[in-house]
Amino acid sequence: MNLRYTTDRAVIRCDQCPGQPILPTHREETDSRRCVRCQGENRWLPQPHPEDHLCTVCRRECPSCQALTPNGERCRVCRGRCRTCAEPLPERPDYASGITHVEPEKRKDRHRKWTQTFFPRAWDWDQCDACQNAARASNPLRVVLAGLPDKLVLACGGGVPPTVVDMIYDELQRHTPAQLAARVERRWWRSWSSRPLSREAEGNREGYRPDDVAAWLLAPTPCGGQCEDGWHLADRPDRDDEPCKVCRGGRLLVPQREADENSYGEEHGPSSAADRTPSEAVAYRPPMGECIGKNGACGLPVLPPHTQCPTCLDWPWCVCRRRRYNPEAATACPSCAPRWEGARIPSARLPGAADVFSEASAEGR
Repeated sequence: MNLRYTTDRAVIRCDQCPGQPILPTHREETDSRRCVRCQGENRWLPQPHPEDHLCTVCRRECPSCQALTPNGERCRVCRGRCRTCAEPLPERPDYASGITHVEPEKRKDRHRKWTQTFFPRAWDWDQCDACQNAARASNPLRVVLAGLPDKLVLACGGGVPPTVVDMIYDELQRHTPAQLAARVERRWWRSWSSRPLSREAEGNREGYRPDDVAAWLLAPTPCGGQCEDGWHLADRPDRDDEPCKVCRGGRLLVPQREADENSYGEEHGPSSAADRTPSEAVAYRPPMGECIGKNGACGLPVLPPHTQCPTCLDWPWCVCRRRRYNPEAATACPSCAPRWEGARIPSARLPGAADVFSEASAEGR
């Protein structure tokens, strides 16, 4: 039977529910055992069927545009509200009226064989004028709030928690709005953009909610050097960021564990090299000091009483041109010393540069 979309509508009934109720769809190929809206492959409805015949995912979506909503009602945009601040949206021109076509003979470039088409900028029409210009607004709070990801704001129920607003006011006393917005963007794309925004507490594993994630994105760096995730930002574009000398460029910070869901938040004690996973072996650093040369940017491992590596100390090269040696303890590297001294070096000799790095490498393995 051929149905006309404008006049004729197919009536679909659920043959598994008592009374065979009419389903809110007109597709003849609808499977009444699955969600009536998405017909997903794994969206089987429980028995007995819910009254709306929707799955859990579709029950939280906007019925007009399928945007995620807290209660399954129409979203803010479909109700004519700004998706960020819920203020009424201004009148927008028709999208089709904004499309402009330039005839081939009127084009200013050399490609005069085809018609040039310009489409209107409509990707931010779901925001009011104040939210569109939030990054350049005079209100510092609005500038920071505009930097929060839409996915996180939606997970918080469409608004920003009061604790996060108080934290923003507190951080604005020490940082500019642009710095706070950059902090949120940096931490979001480094970690939280690909991770779940909520998790239930299980056993020794702590849970968190989207409100906690928003607070973590804005929290100051736990470092006594007052750095930004291990770096001191340059005050001019022609200068480079400098690593923090207190936390060694962020290497001494205790970050939130980004492993799998089973190990997140667990406290792991010291383990042997055989017990480390590949990721832990790559991130492992032996308990030794690091070179403080080059304003803390060197970071090569050194052992006490040394605080800098042979290169930063400018130790002379041995005649073999392969190693440096400590001029206060020897006249050549440990490999060349027996030949030059004509005797076997005793086991109680002072450690040279090669000894420092050999011991560091052995302990790192």
